[in-house]
Amino acid sequence: MPPESAQQRRAWRDLIIQMTASIMIPLTIAGTGLYYTRWQQNVNDLKTMIDLVSDDKPERQKYGIAMFEYLLKNDKVPVEFVAAQLEYANNSSDPQLLSSMERALTKAAQVNGRVEEVFSEAVGRLPSRVFVSVLNEKQRSCFSQLLSSLKDNDEALITVPAIALAKWDGKVNEIRAMREADIPKANAIAGWMRSLGFAVEVVNLEGRWSGAKRVRPNTYELWFGDAPLPPVCSGKQASLPAAN
Repeated sequence: MPPESAQQRRAWRDLIIQMTASIMIPLTIAGTGLYYTRWQQNVNDLKTMIDLVSDDKPERQKYGIAMFEYLLKNDKVPVEFVAAQLEYANNSSDPQLLSSMERALTKAAQVNGRVEEVFSEAVGRLPSRVFVSVLNEKQRSCFSQLLSSLKDNDEALITVPAIALAKWDGKVNEIRAMREADIPKANAIAGWMRSLGFAVEVVNLEGRWSGAKRVRPNTYELWFGDAPLPPVCSGKQASLPAAN
């Protein structure tokens, strides 16, 4: 091969490298700028949403929840933010805030399947929510005593939104989980009660009730049957084990 031809090939190669660099460098800078701009916008959106949700004015709070749902549908709310917002709502003086945010999460999960995983992980960090149904006032008083004991135990991470009178023909007490993934915590709650003399059976409603999938994770129902009340309700002292 003539020396001139080799020099020409090297010249063409150098020229192509220079042209590629001249194209890729601006594209890289533009891509980095676009990424930063989107990241900054996401941060601003999250901050705006948090400010609106925590606002005292109901109309602004409502707009914040709608924004929360929109951001969830578009994968723009990390699980840490979801957990923090739910914890804030759970401790808020507004009793409707938590349920409003849960509805937003449920709606977003119907559009974006990944939200369900985020939802489950976030509410798993909250105290387990237990709705209690009793047959009579004696059972209500008994469970109130148990609840006071649980509140004194730092490891007892449950919250009871309501204790309601409800009639059914059960002969035993049941702690009902809405999904398979919540069975371990249901067993833990049952363990606390059994340590005080309650006979409690754990029931999984996931395959037995179609409405279970619409209930937020980490939610349970405790139904009292005709089983005898435990010793703690007769004034005897009992201690609670630490939860795992």
